Amino acid sequence: MITQKDVARLAGVSISTVSRVLNKSALVDKETKITVESAIKELDYKPNLVAYGLRAQKSKLIGILMPELDHNAYGQFTQRIEEISLSRGYGLLVGLHHNECETEKRLIDEFQRRNIDGLILSPVVNSSDSTHHLQNCIHVPAVLFQNGRSCETMSNVEIDNYQAGRIAAEYLLSLGHKQIFCTAGPADITFTHTRLQGFLERLREAGIRLGQNQIFSCEFNYQKANYLNGIEAVAAFFDSKNSQARPTAIWAHNDNVAAGIIRGLHLRNIRIPEEVSVVGMDNMSITEMLYPSLTTIGQPFAAMAEKAVELLLENINFPDESIAEEVLVPPKLIIRESSGICSTPSSHPDTFIPGHR
Repeated sequence: MITQKDVARLAGVSISTVSRVLNKSALVDKETKITVESAIKELDYKPNLVAYGLRAQKSKLIGILMPELDHNAYGQFTQRIEEISLSRGYGLLVGLHHNECETEKRLIDEFQRRNIDGLILSPVVNSSDSTHHLQNCIHVPAVLFQNGRSCETMSNVEIDNYQAGRIAAEYLLSLGHKQIFCTAGPADITFTHTRLQGFLERLREAGIRLGQNQIFSCEFNYQKANYLNGIEAVAAFFDSKNSQARPTAIWAHNDNVAAGIIRGLHLRNIRIPEEVSVVGMDNMSITEMLYPSLTTIGQPFAAMAEKAVELLLENINFPDESIAEEVLVPPKLIIRESSGICSTPSSHPDTFIPGHR
């Protein structure tokens, strides 16, 4: 029977290099990869996964634990993880913790009983102690997704949320908007603050400071009616007696919330983008189906999934060599119909100041 040792001997490399090539590690240079793949083809080597599992005490299973799949961002990421894992010879177990700490801990323990080789986890909001549980109790290799908090022993892959905020602000400023409002995410999610920080800092650099009545906090979860939260945000922005002026532009931290904002503006016969521009975040599938189609800050879920699997497999197969990495993937502005150049006050008859209508 042909073994990895035979492949390594023919290719003139170490067995660990052969293993890296088989696991599609990015740490192997192109020339070495071609040499090893040529040796595999010449010897007609086929890995015996059963023997591998018994020998290495590994199951060739990866677990992924997300808050939910209704949220298109988590759904897209999980789908890409499944595709990439299968292409690398790993099955996938999926669990949903619904932002409940006890459910999260129970599912992590259940995954361990299934003898998973590693875990990709988007933890429960800041109250979670899952990283401590993974490090000190069950010792399963893990990579975090959208954690928002650094962890010395686990890699974390997420969008550069600070830069996303700056991009949104820069784009709206470039269109001439000054009355810019924001619907932020839940306060107990770390990346909410990071996104908002980037957004507000870029506005301050342009001499614009947002008051509390210009920022509306929304849930991201479908089960907590985030679509209606967008409609409620419109009501808050346009009906509040504390507001100094109507917004000419709104940035939503989530495309679902942006959809609610568009709905709320339509209900008030406010034209988009002629009177109010709307920008979302995530680039969900609904963005092109809305009317008008939604300008948004896209998250490259394919690239994020690829990196998360790569880091996890390095941790699984070469635990003594892997190091924790903080990976920030750059966001991308995707311009569609919901945003446009700001009207001047003289050509904007609906602009008002309370008491001076």
